[in-house]
Amino acid sequence: GRTVAVTESRRATELTTLISKLGGVPVSAPAVREIPRRDRGPALEVLARIVRGEVAIVIFLTGVGTRAFLELASVTETRELLLRALAAVLVAARGPKPIAVLRDAGVRIDVIPSEPTSEGLLQALVGRDIAGKVVAVQLYGEDNPVLVQGLSARGALVVEIPLYEWALPEDQEPLVRLVREVVARRVDVVAFTSSPQIRHLFAVADRLGLGGELATALREVPVAVVGPVCEAALNERGLHARIQAPKGTMGALVHSIADYFGAVS
Repeated sequence: GRTVAVTESRRATELTTLISKLGGVPVSAPAVREIPRRDRGPALEVLARIVRGEVAIVIFLTGVGTRAFLELASVTETRELLLRALAAVLVAARGPKPIAVLRDAGVRIDVIPSEPTSEGLLQALVGRDIAGKVVAVQLYGEDNPVLVQGLSARGALVVEIPLYEWALPEDQEPLVRLVREVVARRVDVVAFTSSPQIRHLFAVADRLGLGGELATALREVPVAVVGPVCEAALNERGLHARIQAPKGTMGALVHSIADYFGAVS
């Protein structure tokens, strides 16, 4: 019966379904959309390094990013060279979507974590000799400090493949309504799965002249987040998450919300 506001875009249906299954009432207001990165230079540079055989491990994090990287190779007429290079390196994929894209392209996958998270990937790579090796990480619309720092701490030389970035959705009316609903205290919890969602919600609130009121409301309305990067984005506004998922999955987030309300009811 609790109203759970979510700002996830790509996996909004999955998240709202999980909330409904546990008896919650989801309110969806997608806060981000994926747009191709205008500067393709960094991605092209890593693509060239992979083709030249300078990279030992390639990690794919999202289906969208994996497909974009293969398309980048196609438009630069290096797709066959990339596929040949991937056959000679260690390939890791975080979850089912990049796995599906890679398999469609005929790419062998060596490492699949038991949980589709950055922490899961780091755990799956335990026992692999990565010290001193160049590891290419396909980014999504933001940095991934958990994975990058975790790899670097084990001696890997990390190069990042930025392919797309986050922008505000074209239709921002759901976000406008959400800002007003939160300010009016008409939702029971707000759940964020990435830091750009937080920044975009406040960007809309600031445009409405309600940034301060939104921050005040979120000191009363419980906030749920996935991971320390989300928490850091909240901290930028002087806020803290009352609910944090124990691991970086949507299931863990929804169950944490349910556990929180079970404890306070």
